Amino acid sequence: MKIIVCTKQIRYTYARTGKNPDMKYINPEDSIFRVNPYDEAATELALRLRDTVGNVEISLLTLGDMIAEYQLRRCLAAGPDHLFQADFNGHKNPDPLSQPDPWVKADLIARAAKSIGADLILCGKESMDRASGQVGALIAQQLDLPFVSAITDLSFDRETNKAEVQRSAGRGVREFIECALPAVFSVDLGPDLRLPTVEARKKADAYKIRTPDVGTETIHAKITCKDIFQPRPRPKIIPAPDSSLNAFDRILQLLAGSKVEKKGEMLTGSTQSQVEGIINFLKENKFIESEKAI
Repeated sequence: MKIIVCTKQIRYTYARTGKNPDMKYINPEDSIFRVNPYDEAATELALRLRDTVGNVEISLLTLGDMIAEYQLRRCLAAGPDHLFQADFNGHKNPDPLSQPDPWVKADLIARAAKSIGADLILCGKESMDRASGQVGALIAQQLDLPFVSAITDLSFDRETNKAEVQRSAGRGVREFIECALPAVFSVDLGPDLRLPTVEARKKADAYKIRTPDVGTETIHAKITCKDIFQPRPRPKIIPAPDSSLNAFDRILQLLAGSKVEKKGEMLTGSTQSQVEGIINFLKENKFIESEKAI
């Protein structure tokens, strides 16, 4: 069995410390390049399937420039056999991150899958940078294959030659689906990708990345991203000041964000005296009644 795992390289922004509005108030230091977590989960599912079935060849496939090569090689060191990288064939558009639309990506992946050969194609349910969730379904459409989304577990029945998957249907609902191969599955977050050994890391660092044959035909984009707007800061809910206080203290509460200073008492002494202190506190705050405490 041959499995292709689509591994997208993303720029993950975790802070906004810049001063330039044209750069969305983001400095280069506010972002890191990494592999999409959903694709890492897909890699782990493929490795677990090989652990149970055996005789499974796993290939990682990524598109575009190698902006997260170190992380890709870490995923390769976890157990996959091959790493393929396909260019965008010169596709340029007004997208701020110079990424083609999902249709172009799906077409390139479908061409690469035909070149490499695959019985099963796994991809993340969505990516952290775009979260469109369209690529998996479009790959299946391009290859005319069945598609199951948001799976969390994967197994294979040799007798029926079918894959058995568990998928999340939302709100805690789970579905168990049987699907004939070849097929395309998108993977939801699940177990973390296993840690590679030191020897596997050395082998992965020396691995020569392969290039699949995707042809030279230009694929026309059908969706264009005009701009990206960073999320607005969420408004902080500030409670009203205590109306029982005088005007001066209410103004102090407003200036402090309406935070009331918490007061407490440290209980010391013997165990018996500390227990008595706790009981007195519960009585004073009417958590228990005196008769029940006695």
